[in-house]
Amino acid sequence: MDPAVQMPPGARAWDLGFEIEADDGVRLRAAIWNGDGRGTVLLFSGRTEFLEKMAIPATELQDRGFTVASLDWRGQGLSDRVAEPALMGHVGRFTDYHKDIAALMAAPQMAVCQQIDLLMAHSMGGAIAMGALYRGVVAPRSVVLSAPMLGIHMPAALKIAGSVTTGFARLFGQLDKRPPFGDVDTPYVFEGFDGNVLTSDREVFDWMVAALKAEPRLQLAMPSMRWIDESMKEMGWIARQGSVEPPISILLGTKEKVVDFDEVDVAAKRLGCHIHKIPDARHEVLIESPPMRAQAWAAIDGFLEGAGV
Repeated sequence: MDPAVQMPPGARAWDLGFEIEADDGVRLRAAIWNGDGRGTVLLFSGRTEFLEKMAIPATELQDRGFTVASLDWRGQGLSDRVAEPALMGHVGRFTDYHKDIAALMAAPQMAVCQQIDLLMAHSMGGAIAMGALYRGVVAPRSVVLSAPMLGIHMPAALKIAGSVTTGFARLFGQLDKRPPFGDVDTPYVFEGFDGNVLTSDREVFDWMVAALKAEPRLQLAMPSMRWIDESMKEMGWIARQGSVEPPISILLGTKEKVVDFDEVDVAAKRLGCHIHKIPDARHEVLIESPPMRAQAWAAIDGFLEGAGV
């Protein structure tokens, strides 16, 4: 399985691409970057992301000797879209993502990767990862969370409006529809580089735009109200849990405007872990401009050394 688009700046394509199938029949695209024996990393992407974009952190990990396994979550990338229109981000239950993890771990291609030395997850992938840890779906030796989705950054009034909207949608059986506000058909990066909340790296941002235009099947826009509802319920459930066994490190930019900084801070205190705050970094800490990215990886290297990974 070849990449769908050209690799981003400075990243390498995977060594092995393959298709897997979850136990509910959803087909998923997966990939492995071969390492030099240091260990195995599960790399979980955020919402709207895809394997080619994850090649940036995967290459960093591969350079450090790790074998890296990743996948396109159901409903995005080149995995099966689970609702119509295909541009709508959707999931039936948030824990359906755990079926994707189980399918990846059960794949024959993963036979030599059963010991997970590091689970690295970004944004939505962070919520998926924490839910999977608490439920025993995965048991890594260490965890790095980049801007984990443990709360959504938005004004209080908008949170109330969103709660009311999903409440009415649930009451009238409309959760599988998109919210009645915003541009529901346009991927966020098409709004342009200026003022974006993802990254200050213009080269990588321009690559994202070009990749989505070159391969429209990678595009994803506004999520369904069910995705929003399920995400809020899962974040609430995670917030009620206690500590977990593997050591955890959290990376967060000081200009974060996608996930809720305060909620992540509360979670870090509950988990007994440190937040590495990257000055001036936006949401995509691992694909930020080179100086910020270097700071993030220096923090990761120090954490892994301390964890014995």
